[in-house]
Amino acid sequence: MDLAEHYNKLYTEAVAKIAQDQYEIDHLIDSATDQRFGVTLVIRPDVATNHNIQQFLSKAKAIEPNQYYYQNTDIHITLMSIISCYDGFNLDDINVKDYIELIQQVLVRHKSFKILFKGLTASPSVYTHSGIFNRYFE
Repeated sequence: MDLAEHYNKLYTEAVAKIAQDQYEIDHLIDSATDQRFGVTLVIRPDVATNHNIQQFLSKAKAIEPNQYYYQNTDIHITLMSIISCYDGFNLDDINVKDYIELIQQVLVRHKSFKILFKGLTASPSVYTHSGIFNRYFE
């Protein structure tokens, strides 16, 4: 399956679920008591790209103001989910240095690549916060 086909399938399935009220709401998404954490390697878009995303989100908010929208500082591309979020995860449970070293070895071999932003997709769920590695690689 090619990438466009994959995202079209995700979109079609999500829209069907949403139309049947079969969506998942993350009631902890803005909660100060949310203890779900994980490790994700993220890319932060440049200022121009971030601005374009915010312009689009402003238009979407005008149509559907009650949706959850990323704040400007939270916009990111998930390059790789390393440890999925779960309640109780703690960095002390892993050897962070080993993860960083392995990722740095890969990044040395793949210093640059292009990302094309094209289209939209939908999801029947809201995802949790993560992204611990961003503080190590910024």
